[in-house]
Amino acid sequence: MKYFSYKIFSLVLLTLLFATGCLNNTNNQVAEPSNNATVLAAYISASTDSPNASSAVFTIDNNENKIYNVDSLPYGTKIDSLYIGFRFASSLGFIINDSVSESVNPYYSNGTTSKHVNFNDSVKIRNLATDGESTKEYTIELRVHKVETYLHVWNKLNANVTATPSENQKAILFKDKFFYYFGHSSSNTLYTSTDATSWAQTSSDGLPLNTELRNMVILADNVYLLHNGNEIYISADGANWTQNAVTVDADYSLKALLFPFKNKLWAVAQHTANNSVKIASSSDGLTWTFPGERTFYDNFPVRDFAATSFKPALEGSKVVVIGGFTPSGKRLNTIWAAEDVLVDTLNWINLQNAKSNLAANSRAAVGYYGSKLLLLGGTTNTLLTDTLQLRQSINQGLNWISPDTTVNRIPEGYIARSNVSLINDSKDNSLYVIGGRSATASLSDVWKIKVNFYSFEDYLKNPYKY
Repeated sequence: MKYFSYKIFSLVLLTLLFATGCLNNTNNQVAEPSNNATVLAAYISASTDSPNASSAVFTIDNNENKIYNVDSLPYGTKIDSLYIGFRFASSLGFIINDSVSESVNPYYSNGTTSKHVNFNDSVKIRNLATDGESTKEYTIELRVHKVETYLHVWNKLNANVTATPSENQKAILFKDKFFYYFGHSSSNTLYTSTDATSWAQTSSDGLPLNTELRNMVILADNVYLLHNGNEIYISADGANWTQNAVTVDADYSLKALLFPFKNKLWAVAQHTANNSVKIASSSDGLTWTFPGERTFYDNFPVRDFAATSFKPALEGSKVVVIGGFTPSGKRLNTIWAAEDVLVDTLNWINLQNAKSNLAANSRAAVGYYGSKLLLLGGTTNTLLTDTLQLRQSINQGLNWISPDTTVNRIPEGYIARSNVSLINDSKDNSLYVIGGRSATASLSDVWKIKVNFYSFEDYLKNPYKY
């Protein structure tokens, strides 16, 4: 049934109002007629069949005559059987598509009413003001995300960067370029790329042989590589390196770089006699001190751990160090965490406890992406199985679970591995998974992960929403 004429519409409503008025107490005061037919507010009534729908917040656009929710409802929200309610400037009644609603109480110009609607179809409302003549029509759109909000979309960018990868490898993103290093017994090779898809072998100079490439960290405008515990190699372009001696307490030797944090480099230092462990920091990579003088002895890792610094939404910066080996060679399931609250040190807390479900592991990679920590790859006594290759923590490292495979799953063709390089490109909001070591061979493939919500319009307007 199409819209009928305004005169018939008005006549029906005025007849109803007259009859209603005769039945009401004569002491009630009738509001002055108004020609304002605008919608002041709209809402979805709560429904157990569609619990997310009532969270819609509508914008009333009187210039374009549209009603819509800026923040889309979650993917999969049921919208085929909802009640929408309105508040009007004045109203004798309204039409949703081709049906007449019950009129509002004639004695209150700001009355409310609702109507059962299927939002899978186009929806329009036409309201009649209390003067019985003025109308205003709106198009109503109930927006729902068309893709799963937290779905991780994996794409394989390159199957093999090189035909001769080595287990000793490291990939970084530095000054908007990808660098991929391989260390062989008699040579080092470097490949570079601007898009992580097409790679070219590039000359490099000064990188020492037989160095542990995992000990590479970026701070500000330089890349730092720790070698043999007492040398730091520094590169300003990722290709050319200069050798520098480090200054540290004579009783200690640097064992591994941890991360950049609080505008400093942080490293694990081990006592040369009793193997006790301390955390050292440096502003230039050359002179190292022990802020806070805190000692961890043998339950803090000195090699093959996963570590990262990160900043959760609306919180201060934090760091986490997971697994690895102690000086005595014990593989750990520790989860050391600290945050940026102290001036000159890090107040470390071991989140591992008796109920922790994280097994002892080494040579994994950890990164903060998609509003959670992701722990990828690694090994126990054997390479972690496919189901344990990807774990996540939504509480900054306290608990770890295998993610819901409907939204975050490893794709077919991805080989279980350890020693993977994990790169978070904050400019592109993408996570790159590069190379590593499978159970039988060294790898040099490149994968790109993108979480759907990074492309949402409401994320771009409010990055802290997700």
